[in-house]
Amino acid sequence: MKLARFRIDEWESYGLVEGDRVRVIQGSIFGEYTVSQASYPLERIKLLPPTQPTSFWAVGLNYAAHIAHQERALDAERIRREAAVFRPWHKGVNCLIGHDDPIVLPPESDYVHYEGELVIVIGRPARRVTPEEAPHFILGYTCANDVSSEGSWSKDLSNWRRKGSDTFGPVGPWIETEVDPHRLEIITRLNGREHDRGSTSGMTYDCYAIVSGISQFVTLHPGDLILTGAPGAVEQLHPGDAVEIEIPGIGTLRNPVVSAE
Repeated sequence: MKLARFRIDEWESYGLVEGDRVRVIQGSIFGEYTVSQASYPLERIKLLPPTQPTSFWAVGLNYAAHIAHQERALDAERIRREAAVFRPWHKGVNCLIGHDDPIVLPPESDYVHYEGELVIVIGRPARRVTPEEAPHFILGYTCANDVSSEGSWSKDLSNWRRKGSDTFGPVGPWIETEVDPHRLEIITRLNGREHDRGSTSGMTYDCYAIVSGISQFVTLHPGDLILTGAPGAVEQLHPGDAVEIEIPGIGTLRNPVVSAE
């Protein structure tokens, strides 16, 4: 089941995506709701970020191939040290954008790249849950691009601008509720050309371990989002580019890249 958050004529709602149309949902996707007969063509609506999270979490360096790539590109000792422990961090809800929204490159940054990832969408309040319990607290999954600046900003002591600049968090196009998160492909295309393909089966910390680990110290709330890491290599983004993150079984997230005005 695909659940989308959308806008049409200044009106916002959730809807159930069926083929090339979306049926309006009445109620909360995190509680009780009904699916009405009212529907709109997907081409007429504006897809919004799938939720309005209270927190936007991320777990980086979660695939061996991505760790190896980052060791070659950056400070190898720092990458190995950071990859050795479970180290979730905040992406920041300010950077959240939706499908087809532009990624804006800050003029102060000398290098910005994409990172195609699977996202966990929390469905129920989660506090100190076990990995075995975690699936019951997950609503579904979606696609994301963990846009990052690892040039001169890579030496920053925090991720506040290299990971959290405005528009650095594309998520969408919708939430898929019926999928095995550990048997998915993540395909990243730049300007229509495939640049990376990986499988979620290669995660060091799987989705259930991630939800459990974060919830030991932080309560996760309905709608909260968790990035699960990039599976492989990354490439620099430039104004005029278009980047797509496809996860078969979920959908394709597409965003143009522009320079700041």
